Parts: sequence; C-alpha cells; structure tokens
Amino acid sequence: MAREIWHEIHIKASPKDVYAAVTEVKKLANWWTTDTRGQSLVGQKLEFWFYGHFSAEMVVTTLTKNKLVRWRVTERGIPDWANTEIEFKIFRRGEYSYLHLRHSKWRDDTEMFPECSMHWAIFLLSLKEFVETGRGRPHPYDMPVNIDR
Repeated sequence: MAREIWHEIHIKASPKDVYAAVTEVKKLANWWTTDTRGQSLVGQKLEFWFYGHFSAEMVVTTLTKNKLVRWRVTERGIPDWANTEIEFKIFRRGEYSYLHLRHSKWRDDTEMFPECSMHWAIFLLSLKEFVETGRGRPHPYDMPVNIDR
C-alpha cells in the first residue's frame, strides 16, 4: 500500500498569489530551494537542487489557474521520490487561502518518508512567509533538521 504526505496551511493572501508561488520558477526559488530550474508548463520539467546536487525532476501534469498544480516525479534524482506525485490544491475561505499539499504514491519501503514529511512542513511555513511578507526561507537558508546533511 502506498503512503502519502498530506499537509494544510492557511495563507493570508489571494489564491492567485499562492498559485504564483507554486508555479513560477523564480517564486519557487524564494521558498523551496534557491536552485530551481525549468519551465512550469504542462508537459515541461522542473528541477530542484539541494546541497549542490541535483535532487528531483518533476513533470508538470496539471495546472488549473489559481486552484490546482500537479507534478509527477521522474526517475532522475532521489530514488525514493521516483514516480511519486505532488499536488498543491488551493481554495479560499474568508481572508485566507488554504493550501493542501499531497505528496503521494510513496513505496512502503522508502526510508526518506518521515524526513520528507518534516521538510515539507518546514517548506510550507517558508511558502506562507514568502507569500505574506515577500521573504521565505528556501534551502540553504531553511531550518536544519538533520545535522548529517
């Protein structure tokens, strides 16, 4: 049975601003990792680099303006992430946009699952901070979780 990471965060901003933060390469680099490359267009690829090393390549599979973003992780990069899927679902409630993150289709034997769940939570706080204030905490300026990296 495949596992999934699921987080929700409330951001005091419009769905348009949250959507831009998870689709525009320059904005992704302001909250996730400063070394983000590629094109955020359906069928195109995004690359994310951590610790000076290539970490993950995503194919953009769905873009529904201001509502939904989906990526499929390719076989390039971190083996534990291969063939997983990442979804950002955005909706409005009052003065807040809610962002649901799902990172699904993890294999049961994946050792990185707990660490990645923790990192997603930290990076979602960075996303919130970036959208609300204009300044996030992307890698390598994020909160260190494991001292051996």
